[in-house]
Amino acid sequence: MRPVIGLVTSEAFAYTGTRLAMIAIPWFVLETTGSPALMGLVTLFELGSYTLARLFVGPVLDRVGQRAVSVRVDLLAAVALLAVPLLFSAGLLPFPVLLVLVTVIGLATGPSEAAKVSLSPFVAAAANVRLERVTGLTGTVDRLSMTVGPIAAGAVVAALGALTALYVNAALMVLSALVMMFLLRRDTETAGRAEADPEAEDGYLARLHAGWRAVWGDLPLRMLVAMILVTNVVDVAVMSLALPIWAHEGGWGPQAVGLVAGALGGASVAGSLLAVWIGHRLPRRAAFFAAMVVAGPPRILVLALDVPLWVVLAVWAVSGLGGGLINPILSAVIFERLPRHVVGRGTSMVGALARLGAPVAAPGIGVAIGLLGVAPVLAAGAAVYLAAVTLPAFGRAAKGLERPPAEPEAASRNAET
Repeated sequence: MRPVIGLVTSEAFAYTGTRLAMIAIPWFVLETTGSPALMGLVTLFELGSYTLARLFVGPVLDRVGQRAVSVRVDLLAAVALLAVPLLFSAGLLPFPVLLVLVTVIGLATGPSEAAKVSLSPFVAAAANVRLERVTGLTGTVDRLSMTVGPIAAGAVVAALGALTALYVNAALMVLSALVMMFLLRRDTETAGRAEADPEAEDGYLARLHAGWRAVWGDLPLRMLVAMILVTNVVDVAVMSLALPIWAHEGGWGPQAVGLVAGALGGASVAGSLLAVWIGHRLPRRAAFFAAMVVAGPPRILVLALDVPLWVVLAVWAVSGLGGGLINPILSAVIFERLPRHVVGRGTSMVGALARLGAPVAAPGIGVAIGLLGVAPVLAAGAAVYLAAVTLPAFGRAAKGLERPPAEPEAASRNAET
């Protein structure tokens, strides 16, 4: 179980740090500039670099190894995160320099996340654990970080200021790198890799194209990428732009951002634990699409309504419960449909393509909020989200989400485990 503990712990540190930055950096920009458009610009640079790095890092992951890449980029992210408060305190942080630093953060966190996510099937093989249990645990960590991270960020930002959270963030990235170094073996990526890599002697572009073919040539994966691309645009607009502005205009402050995001994350932990417990017994396709409907539109729409804070918290908690089921199912489908020798390229390609629209749309959404107000933009986002997750459920590609029949020997081994 040591590989599983190492991966889960490293993800816990890194993901919690990322949640801290999700609140601290936009709040810092809002306080120092008062401009939703500049918040959108910062999101463009951070998510744009994140997406490009994740798009092109796949061949490096499959050749150098996920563990090595994860350690190095986590340390790079820590340096860039430390630079923001240090330079600001010295009076050396004009807005263009901030854009450069958030770009470096995105260039580091994209490969960091891709490396950790694509380690799951190898860790499962090394520990002789069912894949859906590993993806369920990593999904639980992701959702748990959505609870601890935003609440901690809201408390730190309210008490000590936005920049203090970035010091904590940098420390968490260093801890993530150290855990990966000491708890995972250097050859973890070779566990369970029975087939040789046919592109092992090919150049970078040929290997990158092989990852593209593995994803875009598979109809169910193509459907999932398109659906998550649209929902990610809405989610980024809500979490990075609309939610801080909603809290600011309502007079609740950063504490409300932490509470709302924490309610989502806390309930998501319960949903992810449910996936670990009985996820392999659920009808996968029906559970996935039902969870998507519950996880998105209700929590977006409630922010557009004039309701008490406790109602918002309750709705976000229900959405979080559904959201906790999504990632374990999604990850299992991706790993089942990708050939093992392109797992690094395939997962990084899926992650990049699914996030491609968010950085491009962020500045426009920031301008729309400034012109129309936050409520109309939220209502439109809820409608788009609902259409994106319901229309694919009735297509031919959705059948690819069904669980493949287990081979008799594998089924027996998993039952014993």
